Amino acid sequence: MATKEDIPRLVSVLDRAFEVDDPFGEYMFPDEAKRRRHQPRLTRAMIRHQYLPSGCALVASAGGQIVGGALWQTPAYRFGPLRYLASIPEFVWAMGSGGPRALAMDATIAGLAKGLPHFFGVTLGVDPDHQHSGVGRALLAYGIAELERAGAPMLALCKDGNVAYYQAGGAQRIGRIRLGRRGPEVNVVMWLPSSLARIAE
Repeated sequence: MATKEDIPRLVSVLDRAFEVDDPFGEYMFPDEAKRRRHQPRLTRAMIRHQYLPSGCALVASAGGQIVGGALWQTPAYRFGPLRYLASIPEFVWAMGSGGPRALAMDATIAGLAKGLPHFFGVTLGVDPDHQHSGVGRALLAYGIAELERAGAPMLALCKDGNVAYYQAGGAQRIGRIRLGRRGPEVNVVMWLPSSLARIAE
Protein backbone atom coordinates (compact mmCIF):
# COMPACT_ATOMS: atom_id res chain seq x y z
CA MET A 1 0.00 0.00 0.00
CA ALA A 2 1.12 3.55 -0.66
CA THR A 3 2.31 5.80 2.14
CA LYS A 4 2.46 9.58 2.42
CA GLU A 5 6.15 9.48 1.49
CA ASP A 6 5.29 7.67 -1.76
CA ILE A 7 3.05 10.44 -3.09
CA PRO A 8 5.63 12.44 -5.11
CA ARG A 9 6.98 9.38 -6.89
CA LEU A 10 3.52 7.88 -7.42
CA VAL A 11 2.30 11.13 -8.99
CA SER A 12 5.36 11.18 -11.25
CA VAL A 13 4.84 7.58 -12.36
CA LEU A 14 1.16 8.07 -13.16
CA ASP A 15 1.93 11.34 -14.94
CA ARG A 16 4.49 9.60 -17.17
CA ALA A 17 2.19 6.63 -17.76
CA PHE A 18 -0.62 8.85 -19.07
CA GLU A 19 1.43 11.55 -20.74
CA VAL A 20 0.06 10.69 -24.20
CA ASP A 21 -3.10 9.07 -25.56
CA ASP A 22 -5.14 9.59 -22.40
CA PRO A 23 -8.80 10.36 -23.25
CA PHE A 24 -9.60 11.14 -19.61
CA GLY A 25 -6.90 13.74 -19.10
CA GLU A 26 -7.48 15.18 -22.57
CA TYR A 27 -11.17 15.56 -21.81
CA MET A 28 -10.58 17.34 -18.52
CA PHE A 29 -7.77 19.52 -19.85
CA PRO A 30 -8.05 19.91 -23.65
CA ASP A 31 -5.21 22.42 -23.76
CA GLU A 32 -1.94 20.46 -23.61
CA ALA A 33 -0.03 23.12 -21.68
CA LYS A 34 -2.75 23.30 -19.03
CA ARG A 35 -2.95 19.51 -18.90
CA ARG A 36 0.79 19.21 -18.16
CA ARG A 37 0.37 21.73 -15.36
CA HIS A 38 -2.93 20.68 -13.82
CA GLN A 39 -3.14 16.92 -14.23
CA PRO A 40 -0.28 16.11 -11.82
CA ARG A 41 -1.79 18.52 -9.30
CA LEU A 42 -5.16 16.78 -9.57
CA THR A 43 -3.58 13.34 -9.25
CA ARG A 44 -1.75 14.48 -6.13
CA ALA A 45 -4.93 15.91 -4.59
CA MET A 46 -6.84 12.70 -5.31
CA ILE A 47 -4.16 10.54 -3.72
CA ARG A 48 -3.75 12.79 -0.66
CA HIS A 49 -7.41 13.36 0.12
CA GLN A 50 -9.34 10.45 -1.37
CA TYR A 51 -7.34 7.29 -1.86
CA LEU A 52 -4.46 7.30 0.61
CA PRO A 53 -6.70 7.89 3.67
CA SER A 54 -9.02 5.12 2.46
CA GLY A 55 -6.22 2.60 1.93
CA CYS A 56 -7.04 2.56 -1.78
CA ALA A 57 -3.67 3.56 -3.23
CA LEU A 58 -1.28 0.80 -4.24
CA VAL A 59 2.30 0.98 -5.46
CA ALA A 60 4.54 -1.55 -7.21
CA SER A 61 8.30 -1.33 -6.83
CA ALA A 62 11.31 -2.66 -8.69
CA GLY A 63 14.87 -2.18 -7.56
CA GLY A 64 13.66 -0.22 -4.55
CA GLN A 65 11.88 2.36 -6.70
CA ILE A 66 8.15 2.84 -7.35
CA VAL A 67 7.44 1.94 -10.97
CA GLY A 68 3.66 1.51 -10.98
CA GLY A 69 0.56 2.43 -9.08
CA ALA A 70 -3.18 1.91 -8.87
CA LEU A 71 -6.07 3.80 -7.30
CA TRP A 72 -9.49 2.29 -6.71
CA GLN A 73 -12.71 2.60 -4.78
CA THR A 74 -14.05 -0.21 -2.61
CA PRO A 75 -17.77 -0.95 -2.19
CA ALA A 76 -17.54 0.84 1.19
CA TYR A 77 -15.69 3.87 -0.22
CA ARG A 78 -17.05 7.21 1.00
CA PHE A 79 -15.54 10.67 0.57
CA GLY A 80 -16.79 12.03 3.91
CA PRO A 81 -18.01 15.64 4.26
CA LEU A 82 -15.18 16.77 6.58
CA ARG A 83 -12.50 15.37 4.30
CA TYR A 84 -14.30 16.88 1.31
CA LEU A 85 -14.42 20.35 2.88
CA ALA A 86 -10.75 20.19 3.86
CA SER A 87 -9.76 19.24 0.32
CA ILE A 88 -11.73 21.91 -1.58
CA PRO A 89 -8.95 24.54 -1.82
CA GLU A 90 -6.43 22.06 -3.20
CA PHE A 91 -8.90 20.55 -5.68
CA VAL A 92 -9.97 23.98 -6.95
CA TRP A 93 -6.31 24.95 -7.44
CA ALA A 94 -5.54 21.60 -9.09
CA MET A 95 -8.46 21.56 -11.52
CA GLY A 96 -8.39 25.18 -12.65
CA SER A 97 -10.65 25.70 -15.67
CA GLY A 98 -11.02 21.92 -16.02
CA GLY A 99 -13.21 21.77 -12.92
CA PRO A 100 -16.59 21.41 -14.68
CA ARG A 101 -15.30 18.60 -16.92
CA ALA A 102 -13.68 16.82 -13.96
CA LEU A 103 -16.97 17.00 -12.05
CA ALA A 104 -18.87 15.75 -15.11
CA MET A 105 -16.54 12.76 -15.29
CA ASP A 106 -17.08 12.08 -11.59
CA ALA A 107 -20.84 12.13 -12.20
CA THR A 108 -20.44 9.65 -15.04
CA ILE A 109 -18.49 7.29 -12.79
CA ALA A 110 -20.97 7.69 -9.92
CA GLY A 111 -23.80 6.66 -12.25
CA LEU A 112 -22.23 3.31 -13.13
CA ALA A 113 -24.03 0.33 -11.58
CA LYS A 114 -25.79 2.63 -9.15
CA GLY A 115 -27.14 0.68 -6.19
CA LEU A 116 -24.88 -2.32 -6.84
CA PRO A 117 -21.98 -2.71 -4.37
CA HIS A 118 -18.82 -2.79 -6.48
CA PHE A 119 -15.19 -1.85 -6.70
CA PHE A 120 -14.18 0.81 -9.19
CA GLY A 121 -10.75 0.84 -10.75
CA VAL A 122 -9.89 4.54 -10.95
CA THR A 123 -6.47 4.20 -12.58
CA LEU A 124 -3.66 1.73 -13.14
CA GLY A 125 -0.39 3.03 -14.55
CA VAL A 126 3.17 1.85 -15.05
CA ASP A 127 6.22 3.97 -15.75
CA PRO A 128 6.94 3.65 -19.51
CA ASP A 129 10.43 2.32 -18.77
CA HIS A 130 8.88 -0.65 -16.94
CA GLN A 131 5.87 -1.42 -19.10
CA HIS A 132 5.50 -4.95 -20.51
CA SER A 133 7.45 -6.32 -17.54
CA GLY A 134 4.55 -7.70 -15.48
CA VAL A 135 4.13 -4.68 -13.17
CA GLY A 136 0.62 -3.88 -14.42
CA ARG A 137 -0.43 -7.52 -14.18
CA ALA A 138 0.79 -7.65 -10.57
CA LEU A 139 -1.25 -4.55 -9.66
CA LEU A 140 -4.30 -5.97 -11.39
CA ALA A 141 -3.87 -9.31 -9.62
CA TYR A 142 -3.98 -7.52 -6.28
CA GLY A 143 -7.28 -5.86 -7.22
CA ILE A 144 -8.77 -9.14 -8.41
CA ALA A 145 -7.80 -10.82 -5.13
CA GLU A 146 -9.59 -8.03 -3.26
CA LEU A 147 -12.82 -8.42 -5.22
CA GLU A 148 -12.65 -12.20 -4.75
CA ARG A 149 -12.43 -11.71 -0.98
CA ALA A 150 -15.35 -9.27 -1.02
CA GLY A 151 -17.45 -11.25 -3.51
CA ALA A 152 -18.21 -8.05 -5.40
CA PRO A 153 -17.55 -7.09 -9.03
CA MET A 154 -15.09 -4.44 -10.16
CA LEU A 155 -15.84 -1.91 -12.89
CA ALA A 156 -13.43 0.34 -14.75
CA LEU A 157 -13.35 2.65 -17.74
CA CYS A 158 -10.68 2.35 -20.40
CA LYS A 159 -9.72 3.52 -23.87
CA ASP A 160 -10.05 1.21 -26.89
CA GLY A 161 -6.36 0.36 -26.85
CA ASN A 162 -6.55 -1.15 -23.35
CA VAL A 163 -9.60 -3.39 -23.80
CA ALA A 164 -7.62 -6.44 -24.95
CA TYR A 165 -5.17 -6.01 -22.05
CA TYR A 166 -7.94 -6.05 -19.47
CA GLN A 167 -9.76 -8.90 -21.20
CA ALA A 168 -6.56 -10.92 -20.96
CA GLY A 169 -6.70 -10.18 -17.23
CA GLY A 170 -10.20 -11.62 -16.88
CA ALA A 171 -12.39 -8.59 -17.63
CA GLN A 172 -15.49 -8.48 -19.78
CA ARG A 173 -16.28 -5.49 -21.96
CA ILE A 174 -19.89 -4.65 -21.11
CA GLY A 175 -20.48 -1.45 -23.06
CA ARG A 176 -19.44 2.10 -23.78
CA ILE A 177 -20.20 5.36 -22.07
CA ARG A 178 -19.63 9.04 -22.86
CA LEU A 179 -17.70 11.25 -20.47
CA GLY A 180 -19.91 14.23 -19.66
CA ARG A 181 -22.16 15.57 -22.40
CA ARG A 182 -19.65 16.11 -25.19
CA GLY A 183 -16.65 14.09 -24.09
CA PRO A 184 -15.19 10.98 -25.72
CA GLU A 185 -16.76 7.56 -25.53
CA VAL A 186 -14.81 5.03 -23.49
CA ASN A 187 -15.28 1.35 -22.70
CA VAL A 188 -16.81 -0.08 -19.54
CA VAL A 189 -15.12 -3.28 -18.40
CA MET A 190 -16.04 -5.54 -15.51
CA TRP A 191 -14.41 -8.29 -13.50
CA LEU A 192 -16.67 -10.75 -11.70
CA PRO A 193 -15.58 -12.70 -8.61
CA SER A 194 -15.75 -16.45 -9.16
CA SER A 195 -18.81 -16.69 -6.86
CA LEU A 196 -20.81 -14.42 -9.18
CA ALA A 197 -19.27 -15.75 -12.39
CA ARG A 198 -20.63 -19.23 -11.58
CA ILE A 199 -24.13 -17.78 -11.20
CA ALA A 200 -23.83 -15.90 -14.49
CA GLU A 201 -22.86 -19.03 -16.44
